[in-house]
Amino acid sequence: MAVLYIKEQGAFIQKQDDRIIVTKNNNRLLDIPVFKIDNIAIIGNVQISTQALHLLMMNSVDISFLSFSGKYLGNVASDASKNIFLRFEQYQYYLDVSRRLTIARTIVDNKIDNQISVIKNHRWEGITYNWHKDIESLVKYKKKIADTKTGNELLGIEGICSNVYFGAFGKMFKCDFEFTGRNRRPPKDPINVILSLAYTFLTKEVCSALDAESFESYLGFLHGIRYGRKSLALDLVEEFRQPVVDRLVIILFNKKMISAYDFETEDGRVTLNEDGFRKFCNEYERWMTGKNTLSGEKSYRAIIRKQIDLLKRSITQEEEYVPYKWK
Repeated sequence: MAVLYIKEQGAFIQKQDDRIIVTKNNNRLLDIPVFKIDNIAIIGNVQISTQALHLLMMNSVDISFLSFSGKYLGNVASDASKNIFLRFEQYQYYLDVSRRLTIARTIVDNKIDNQISVIKNHRWEGITYNWHKDIESLVKYKKKIADTKTGNELLGIEGICSNVYFGAFGKMFKCDFEFTGRNRRPPKDPINVILSLAYTFLTKEVCSALDAESFESYLGFLHGIRYGRKSLALDLVEEFRQPVVDRLVIILFNKKMISAYDFETEDGRVTLNEDGFRKFCNEYERWMTGKNTLSGEKSYRAIIRKQIDLLKRSITQEEEYVPYKWK
């Protein structure tokens, strides 16, 4: 099954029998049977016909919409899951402050473990950087998690550890670009551009999987409630940031799979050009569907679905939730 990323501005998606056709200016860009499609991501000024939407929904194909800059806007999906009882259980879980804080602590604790693992597993040969100090700092703050009393305290620890981690992360690149820290809205350098786009794609994956299982995506345990924010999706994304996105970004730049020719700068804003975007989508799909976990047992896309199933059991059967740990 394929995930299609359509960013050709001015393109039009339509159906023909049981096939999805993408055209622009009467030129056919893509012709694919609907049964070969798992998900479609529509980016920017791309139109889709009602008939194509109906065909995709009847075949349980999710359609995600993103802005031209890569901001996730939302998705359209068939009415595949109607588990209102799971949502009731999720609301009760959220209202139990002790249980909510327990899973929030687990999320942050696991994220710091993944940060430590990425730093430890990086090949530091020939780099005069004392990454051991960063590990010590992360371990120190990790020990404070058990004493936290609120979600805000946890987010404070998470923020401090992310700053420490990104300090080491920036030293991992052997390419023509520098990473001096995380920036966004809009990202100001090529590495941050790819990080933001990959995090957006990851969030889209998690949102679609949560919606398919009838979770209330807006009700998170760590990120809490904020109007218009899919907090539960952000909770799940935390356990995959380092193993999925950060490792992929390091590989893309250090192996020269993404280069300066793939970016454009206009009015101080850095963006991927069309060739760069196609490269990124191809590599992202290979990464998500291949055996790129450390043990090589499953694809990351399959592991995301497995974790969401574990979360469902945790909520409905009061089992302990164990986030994905990369070692």
